[in-house]
Formats: sequence, C-alpha cells, structure tokens
Amino acid sequence: MTSFITDRSFGIVTGVVVAALVFPPLIAVLVAGAGAGFAPLRHPDIVLNTLAFGVCTTICALLIGGGLAVALAGDVPARGTLERFIVMPLYLTPLLTAMGWNWLASPHSGLLNLILHAAFGAHVTLNAVSPAGVVFVSALATAPLPFLLTSDALRAMDASLTEAARVHGASPGGVFRRIVLPLLAPATLAAAVLVFVQSVGMFSVPAVLGLPSGFTVATTQIYQLLESYPPRIAEATAWGVLLLAITALVTFAQARFLSERSYATITGRAFRPAQHGSGLRSLRAALAWLYVLLSTLLPLVALLWAASSAFVTVEPKLMHFTPAHFAYVLLAYPKTWLAATNSAILGVLAATCVCAIGFAVSWFVLRGRGRARGLLDQMSMVPLSMPAMVFALGLLWVYVGLPLPIYGTLGILLLAYVTHYLPFGVRSTSAALRQLHPELEEASRVAGQDWLGTVRRVTFPLIKPALVATWVLLFVMAMQEVSASILLYTSHSIVLSVAVFDLWENGNPSNVAALGFVQLVVSFAIVGFALRARERAAIA
Repeated sequence: MTSFITDRSFGIVTGVVVAALVFPPLIAVLVAGAGAGFAPLRHPDIVLNTLAFGVCTTICALLIGGGLAVALAGDVPARGTLERFIVMPLYLTPLLTAMGWNWLASPHSGLLNLILHAAFGAHVTLNAVSPAGVVFVSALATAPLPFLLTSDALRAMDASLTEAARVHGASPGGVFRRIVLPLLAPATLAAAVLVFVQSVGMFSVPAVLGLPSGFTVATTQIYQLLESYPPRIAEATAWGVLLLAITALVTFAQARFLSERSYATITGRAFRPAQHGSGLRSLRAALAWLYVLLSTLLPLVALLWAASSAFVTVEPKLMHFTPAHFAYVLLAYPKTWLAATNSAILGVLAATCVCAIGFAVSWFVLRGRGRARGLLDQMSMVPLSMPAMVFALGLLWVYVGLPLPIYGTLGILLLAYVTHYLPFGVRSTSAALRQLHPELEEASRVAGQDWLGTVRRVTFPLIKPALVATWVLLFVMAMQEVSASILLYTSHSIVLSVAVFDLWENGNPSNVAALGFVQLVVSFAIVGFALRARERAAIA
C-alpha cells in the first residue's frame, strides 16, 4: 500500500509540473490573442506566405528525406558514413545554414555566382535571397527528420509482404507504389507534421533570406511587431494564435487519418526486415552525397571562407586570409563570452531538466497505476504542436505581469527551452523504458528494494546510454535555439544564437561567420564526446 501511494504521489507531482509548464503560456496566448481581434486577417498576404512556406517546405523535405531513406535502404557504398552526414543538419543550426547559403548564392556577391561568372562566364545567377531560397534552405535543414522516421519504418517492414506481391506478378514499381508507400503512411505523416510545425514556426531562415527580399511570414511579422516602438505585443500574440491554430489542425487531421485503418506489419509470426532499392548503387550514393554537399559541406565552406577572408573575392591574387575575425569575436566582441556562458548554462540545465521530467512522465505512463496516465502522456506532447515563438509569446504575457523576478533572466529562457523540448525527452526515454521488461524492476522490489532504490540501482543504469544520447542532443539543440530566445533575451541573458543574429543585423558578415564557426566547432566536439560517452555507458 505504501508503494502504491508513493507511485501515485510521484505521478501527481509529475502531472503538476508538466501542467505548470504547458498550460500557463498556452492559455495566455489564447486569451491575449482573442483580445487582440483578427489582426492576421488584415494581412492575408502574410497568412498565405506562411501557409505556402510550410506546405512547400514540407513537400520538399519529405521528397528529399524520404528519397534518401529509400536510396540508402539497400546496399550502398559508405552507407554508414552517409547516414551520419545526412543527419548532420540537425546539429548545424538553420540560422547558420541560411547565412552560409546567403554567402554562397546571394545574387550580387554570392561565392557560387562569382565563380560561375568569373571562371565559366555563365549568365545564370543563383538567388537564395528569395522565397524559393527560403523553401530550399528550410527543406535542406529539416530533411533529416523524414529521413530518420522513414528509415526506421523501412527497417521494420516485413519482407514477406513485398515478396508475396512479387510472386503474384507485381512489378518492382507496383510493389513500391501499392505495398511500401501505403505502409510508410504513419511515418510519412508523422514526419510531415514535424516538418510543417517546425517550418511555420521557423524564424531564422525567413529572417535571413526572406526579409531582404520582401518575403514576410508569421514569425518574422511577430519579430517586427515586437521590435517596433512601442512593442505591439497584443497584435504579435494574435499571430501566435494563428500559428497555434494551424499546427493544431494539422495534428488533429493526422490523428484522424491514422485512426481509420491499421498499419501493423510486425506480428507474432516469423518476421524478416525488408531490403529495398538493391539496384543503381552508385547513383543512389551520388544522390546522397549531393544532399550532404548542399546541406552541410557547402554552408560550412562558406562559413570558413567568410570568417577567414579579408574581403569577398574569387580572384586568387586578391585573396587575403586573416585570423583577425576570429580574434575579434574571441577577444574583442563583448557579447561572446557572456553569450557562450549563458548558452552553456542553459544547455546543461535544459537538457538535465528535460531528461528528468521526460523520465518521470515516461515511467508513470509505462509503469504507473493511475488512471491519468494517458492524459499525462498527451499533455506532455502539447508543445510538439506549438512553435517555440508561440511559447515565448505566452511566457511574455504570463511572467511580465507577475511579481516574480523571472523576466529578463535566464529563468524565463530555461522555462521556454524545457517546455519546447519536453516531447523529445518524453519520447526518447519512453523508447528506452519500453525495451526494459518490468520484471527486472519487480524482482528488485521483491528483493526488498523500495521504489527509489529500484529506479536508482536497476532502471537508471540500464537506460543510461539512451539518456546520455538524449541529453547531448537536447544540449546541442538548446545551444542553437533562436526562435524563442530572440523574443525573451535581454542584454544580460543573451545567448550565442542571438549574438550571431545581432552581428548579422549589424552588417558584420565575416565576424558573424567567425562566431558561427566557433559555435559549430563547440557543438560538433560535444557531439563527438557524447557518442564516446554513450559507447562507454553501453559497455559498462
């Protein structure tokens, strides 16, 4: 009886924490947005831009990510290396990717355009500073999401299904169209929702590549409203309500569609993973390397080139490389070390809090006995359908008017980060706990251990590798977050991503590149350290 009370109390405390994180900003956005009237309706062009941007980015990301997943499903040269490079944009923040492509393909001074005109005399001009460029770069940045989800779905597909279709005379194209694609519907829809929510809530790419070309979406409109004097917070919140309504409708439509039929392919019978795409090995590898070149290598080269060059030129005799820009951002720029310290503190705290709360939610949902398990699981997923900028607006309304000394500090940024990334922590720890059979914990309880001792000595050590990987991913994502930070920071709570954007707005491209490259080196070093730590945890 005592154990049951402890478990139930643990679930109640977890539910209160999650509700306190999710509902206040959500309610504040809805109330404030309703009080602001129908401001978005006065700008139908921006509404259409937002919808078109979200839909086009989603379609392009699904085609790229899903196509890469199918291309690498069979035997491909350097498949393991390609898979690691394809997910690299998850660690290369979209802000820096957009800046890299601005330097590569701006119509007048882009590196690729200068090379095309000087070396080949071509009259074609690449223009990334345009609506098409916004969609292109956003699709490159979000394609790893459908790649990961589609790859997992392909690996989990039973080969007997496709073999049965081939036995009955179906062509390879017919098998793919009638068997493979329908069974990929859940993964495809999940990826589509994730990409759509991320794209309509994305600020960095539309700000860097869209605003200079006159292409305004909801997020950049929110930023401009809050940057005006006096700040038009109520009108900005109305745009946040619009984003929330759009993402909520998309999430609801996905749930309704998937509830109408079954997609199960793994049963109690013999199961063999399917292998897809066994032909054209070199062509499929070349297409994958092309994506790696466009999404990662070229932006990184542009960053390093801009950070090391005294001025923009493609003439070898005029090129002059200097470390002056790195010296400036590391030694002279007053915001660098403050922003780096704040980002590191927020990254550590946010990753730790999300992992802790995610573990608590997952344990109660999968191991608890309360009736509210399903409700807690759904409540923890609410931030998945809310763009980070919408949460930031809600936090502004909640905590600016309260007597709590939190606005203008790292605390309000931490709240935004923890709430926004909570679904990632819950889903990662849930996957790890599902692989851990409950009988191991039950044996510990029978042997005399209480609930806390069982978690500390049995559950936690067994899921430690998954927790380490989740913590590192969350740390890197928090280090690179810009959509919420741009609305909540002050001069004392500035973070690295905002410092990079501030330099960009002030027209210092080489210094921006230097600071951005330093940020990337730190992020990649942390990723490498985390992978080694995960391997050591798995061996231990």
